[in-house]
Amino acid sequence: METDRDGWQVLCLAVSKNGKWIAAGTFGGVVILWNAATYNKVWEHRLDSKQVRATVWNVTEGKQTQTLPHKKWVIAGRRETESRRPLFLNPVTLEYNNGLFWFNGYLVVVSDDKIKQLDASTGSTTSEWSFPGDGKSYIAIPKRDGFIARSSKSAVTIWDTTHSQHGCIEHPGHITALALSPDDRCIAIGGKCVSHSTCLSNQDSLPFCSLHPTFRELDIQINHSALDAWKHGHLEHSDELLTTAICQSQIPNHDLLAARALVRARLKHWDEALVDAITAIDIRPSIIAYIAKSVAHVGKGERDTAYRTCDIAFEHFHSTHVTLLLVKAIIVSLAGGLHDAISRMDDLIATVPFNSVFYTIQAYMYFLQGNRYMESNNYETAIHAFEDARTRLRHCRNRPPLMVSLMSGWKFDDLRITVLRRLCEALYAVGLQKDASEDHLEMINTFEKDVYASEPITKWVSEFAQQCLCAPKSNGDAVPTATGETNSATLDAILAQLLREWAKVKLAHDSWKDALLSAVNFVVSRVTIYRVICEHLESIGRTTDASECFRQLVFELTQGESSSDDQVEWVLGKLESLGDPAMSIERHDDVIFRCSDALSLSPATPQDLLIQRSKAYVAKGLLQEALNDANKVIELEPSSPWGYERKHAALHKAGDYRNATIALEKMFSRISQSSDPEIRVLHRQYVNPGDTRSTIRRTIQDVIRDSPRVLIDTISGRLCDKSEQAASFESLPIFNQMVSSMTTHIDNVSIKRDVTEFYRYAMFSHRWEGKEPLFEQVICIVVYDLDDFPTHDKLKMFCKIVQDAGLRWAWSDTCCINKVDHLVLQEALVAMFKWSVWNTRAWTFQEYHASKVVRFYTKDWTLYTNLDIPNHKESPEIISEMEEATGVSAQALMALRPGLDDIREKLCLASTRQTTFVEDAAYSLLGIFSMSLPVVYGEGDRALGRLLAQLLTSSGDTSILAWNGNPGSFNNCLPIEITVFNQLPPSHIPPVLASSEMEKIVDKLRASSLNLALVASLYDRLNELPVVSFSGQRMKLPSLIFQLEGITATQNAFRAHNDVLGAVEIRTKEDLSRFNLLYLVHPWIDFLLNRQAVKSVLEGIPEESTVVQPSSLDKPSNPGPSSITTETRTDSFASRLGLSFDETQSLQTIARLGQSFGALLLTPNPGKVSAYRRAAAETPIRVKVEEIAQAALSKLVSSVRVLDVL
Repeated sequence: METDRDGWQVLCLAVSKNGKWIAAGTFGGVVILWNAATYNKVWEHRLDSKQVRATVWNVTEGKQTQTLPHKKWVIAGRRETESRRPLFLNPVTLEYNNGLFWFNGYLVVVSDDKIKQLDASTGSTTSEWSFPGDGKSYIAIPKRDGFIARSSKSAVTIWDTTHSQHGCIEHPGHITALALSPDDRCIAIGGKCVSHSTCLSNQDSLPFCSLHPTFRELDIQINHSALDAWKHGHLEHSDELLTTAICQSQIPNHDLLAARALVRARLKHWDEALVDAITAIDIRPSIIAYIAKSVAHVGKGERDTAYRTCDIAFEHFHSTHVTLLLVKAIIVSLAGGLHDAISRMDDLIATVPFNSVFYTIQAYMYFLQGNRYMESNNYETAIHAFEDARTRLRHCRNRPPLMVSLMSGWKFDDLRITVLRRLCEALYAVGLQKDASEDHLEMINTFEKDVYASEPITKWVSEFAQQCLCAPKSNGDAVPTATGETNSATLDAILAQLLREWAKVKLAHDSWKDALLSAVNFVVSRVTIYRVICEHLESIGRTTDASECFRQLVFELTQGESSSDDQVEWVLGKLESLGDPAMSIERHDDVIFRCSDALSLSPATPQDLLIQRSKAYVAKGLLQEALNDANKVIELEPSSPWGYERKHAALHKAGDYRNATIALEKMFSRISQSSDPEIRVLHRQYVNPGDTRSTIRRTIQDVIRDSPRVLIDTISGRLCDKSEQAASFESLPIFNQMVSSMTTHIDNVSIKRDVTEFYRYAMFSHRWEGKEPLFEQVICIVVYDLDDFPTHDKLKMFCKIVQDAGLRWAWSDTCCINKVDHLVLQEALVAMFKWSVWNTRAWTFQEYHASKVVRFYTKDWTLYTNLDIPNHKESPEIISEMEEATGVSAQALMALRPGLDDIREKLCLASTRQTTFVEDAAYSLLGIFSMSLPVVYGEGDRALGRLLAQLLTSSGDTSILAWNGNPGSFNNCLPIEITVFNQLPPSHIPPVLASSEMEKIVDKLRASSLNLALVASLYDRLNELPVVSFSGQRMKLPSLIFQLEGITATQNAFRAHNDVLGAVEIRTKEDLSRFNLLYLVHPWIDFLLNRQAVKSVLEGIPEESTVVQPSSLDKPSNPGPSSITTETRTDSFASRLGLSFDETQSLQTIARLGQSFGALLLTPNPGKVSAYRRAAAETPIRVKVEEIAQAALSKLVSSVRVLDVL
């Protein structure tokens, strides 16, 4: 092993106590730790000191086995040796101020002016303290008892591990070495300026706890089996094992002989013990042999010889004089001289006052002395002895050494408990029952775990407690107190505690009945005994036994068993408190029995018992009995809320919700008006029934808000408006049931569920035929009383089927709409889609789509195809027929929702519907788009124009303009018929470019010679355009406008030209040559800028109706931006191309301009130059910007306009 740094001397070295680590300190101030087995370096720690190296020797062979070279000479070496270890380090002269040693598992390093304590596993500093330095050399020597001796140039100071100095020893000359004697009593100091070392007493310098000698455990050199047998009292077996070992030994073994001598002395084989002891001493004197000889002499009655043997041992082994003094005290005790032995222990304690072992042994001697007095019935003196033993044991922290038990047979396990037991017995013997009981309880409270872990001690606890509980109170226990009163009450409290401990032990093995029998003679009252037994049975989970025991107590009380008022009060309180727990395990009969028994005792305030019994009656379903008890409580205490609480519970369980609600209101009123603030504050825990009613009424209004204004009550057959619909719910039992059931919180979820369920209704979707029953006809009569007529029968049968299906309400467009009232009619048209839902008809289209559940019936009111399932929408066969009949996909049939989403798809769906009136093509769509328009029958196609204009203004969706055909009368850009929307997606709007394609085009544009400022200008002009809107019939259309030139007619077509778009072909039946000016218009600004049209949020529709659904067509949806926002996508795109955000958007717009699009054909309106109208075209006019060049860009910028279209 060597250091990593050249030129560093190793000044000190230390080996750990377990031999695993070698630490070295170098001149350069580094401590290095090596693994002693592998010589691998573990860690380094830099200090501000100097350091060591050494050689390794084999002690048995006297040869050097390992050199630890550090390239410099070794200054010092030190290790804490262990017995029989062959490894050691050669010591050399100290010359430099340094030190390195192991101490209490840590590596301690001494530098010039401080000491550091290092963690060997990590090398980190765990503690450090400084010395007052004079710049002179010093070293430190560790001591296991907790101090450090440190030498400076001419003095030695003593320090403990708390960094406190305890003394100073002056020495002439330069100190170069110091050492402590094996017994710690002297310190040797060596130096350069003196010719010899000096040995001084360190008694005045060392810390007191380390200065004085201590008892040392004797080393018994025998095998483990023999020692274990000895320790556990199996002396015969230990003797056999030792004899076998002696016989197997080739030479006499004095350790084995000495041990067997002591074992045989314990067995009272005195002569054999003497022979073994003498033989062992002859071979080699040992303390064990002398102890065995002393004990054998004591056994033979030769006390003086035994004492003299101890003295001889003291002469031989004076370094362990404290151990021998203790042994002699024990020998004196064994010889019967307990007074002398106790006196000797006093001397030892005075010498070494902090050794708790001596207190333990002296306590045992006092214990033996007390037992001796007890045997002679001298109880008072015994009490003093046991008290002394208890006092000594308070100083004890450690168990006595094993040798004490081996030589004497004394058992120190549970000594404190044993002393207290004997003290209790002595106190009881002299009639001090109270003191005996107190000490008994002290023993249990202090050592409860140990007491109940030992069966003999537990048994004694029970027996002694029973003995105390049976004894009459003695005069000695009734002494006056400072107030002049006796402490009889204190004794009763002690006896009650004693009774609890007795019950704890007794009931661990016996039944409660046996425990009661054994307590017949107890001085405490019978009720108290019952009480303690019941409480303990409950605490250990024996609830059935506790109930039976308590029932027996109540029975005895009802039979005239004497008891005090407070005991009866406890019984009543127990009966009350046991009500709820018993009901929690459904033992209702037990609660009823207990409460009835308690009431038979005629308590002063029976209300709580009546309340508990009423609860149990309700749980068992005995509702009349429960109601009777509740009424009794109300009669006894009208101002209390709790009688009304029980009355409410009984009535609610009986289903009398109306009266239950009245009782609940009275309960809440009593709580709120109570004079007791603790009761008054409880109103926060309960719900005012009025609040529940208000919540239900609000929920009713919320639920029926979007329902039809008039519904048919299928039970009464009458038409009901909204107020009548709302009132109908309050007339139902469920209304009062809700109010009555919500006592502590309002359950909004269940209220919403039940109210919604009640107001579910069925919609009659049919074709009108002949004389249908109208509103003004049915409003005055019952539907079921209508004259027999096919259309009347149809309505009556519909209502009957709805009622049989479990629905209270029905709606038919024949009689549930007051068509005379235009406001009502318009409301019905708008809301019909929200209300519910036929094949090619416009009105039945929305009726079918809006309903979640649909059932089809044939003309004779049998189910279609006899398919008896709850919802025909879930039938694949019917859905397939619906797809074929309507041309609408199954997905659209299931997913369509009202609102401004997917406008073009909804128009496409409606484009194939048929209507009787032209206006209904528009009016039938009001509910689908959730829009409101004045209903003006007779306006013709203007109705569709008004609808589309409002859709454009509300949504900004210019795809409405993408159609081919004839314009309508409302505006030239809006069609005359809805059938023009049958194409999806519209061919006018270009498809969205893929991101990869867009990136290629933008990259190409960037590399071209385009004027980016001009590109940005075009983008800004387009971005500043307003959204499409209407003012009356005039449309404000933002667009790019391209003037056509050179118009020529060909067969079925016209040809024209534009500088930006190139050649154009237009197919139309209209003669375009008569127009002076024609323009092609690009209105798809949202597409060019990659932004979505404005969308509105539907108001007044239930939340579930406004959830965004998937596309309602199997065909591709309208082109437009993806779900990722434009900014996010463009930012990422720009970063890949190295462009700014604005540049990227501008170039992307140019890229989209290069795509083919369907242009609108406009011409100036005659006489109004500033306004335009749309010319009809049979097919889309497909054009595109031919080349994005500088000139084309300039023209594009100037072509950005907002046109007025009529």
